[in-house]
Amino acid sequence: MDGPAGPQPGLGDSAALAEPGIRTAAALLDRWREQLGLGAVHVVGHDLGGMTSYAWAAQQREEIRSLSVLGVPLHGFGLQEFINRAGLWHFGLFAVPGLTEHLADGRERLLLTHFYEHIHAADAVTEADVDAYLRSYGRPGGLGASLAYYRNYTADTEAFTEYGRRSLAIPVLGVGGDHAGGPIPEISLAQVADDVRGTVLTDCGHFLAEEQPEQLTDVLLDFLTAVDNKGTAEQ
Repeated sequence: MDGPAGPQPGLGDSAALAEPGIRTAAALLDRWREQLGLGAVHVVGHDLGGMTSYAWAAQQREEIRSLSVLGVPLHGFGLQEFINRAGLWHFGLFAVPGLTEHLADGRERLLLTHFYEHIHAADAVTEADVDAYLRSYGRPGGLGASLAYYRNYTADTEAFTEYGRRSLAIPVLGVGGDHAGGPIPEISLAQVADDVRGTVLTDCGHFLAEEQPEQLTDVLLDFLTAVDNKGTAEQ
């Protein structure tokens, strides 16, 4: 497993993207890989990071050894249906330019806490975690930088539809939580890749790494080790 974990461009302490969207983020991550002097890498992403990971793999097919997407279906391959079925109201609100920033100004903690209060494992995100997220989302422009992804939904969906015309050949893993869509990541990925496997973590909601870190670690290590062993055997 080559390389360190990386941030989602535009989130956390990273600067806002000059050009918004998942495709831009994926291109930046590949530039980061090059600057670190890494060859082909395993890519693992959750939620928005999972969507970005797919775009990265679709754009840079020779540089990605495997793809693991956690917790979400992809734009154009099940995401809209999942939004509708699950009643994910925030996609529509966040897509309106400037509105959420105005409503949440000075109330960022209230906004963040709302989502963490609905985690299946109630103790998975602590007050200290919320403080850390608030430090980033509460900085000038921090919230708007993250919401830019929602505002690029249509363009990213069009791009994913085009990517999907050429199926991924690398090993792909989709992981869901049994209280948050279950096998939906695997079902989505099966539409865009040839070698897909999946699993569903038990007693788990959307925040897989926070809610079931040991289960998730075991699943990822098993998958990545199998990919590496297969690659070694074929050399």
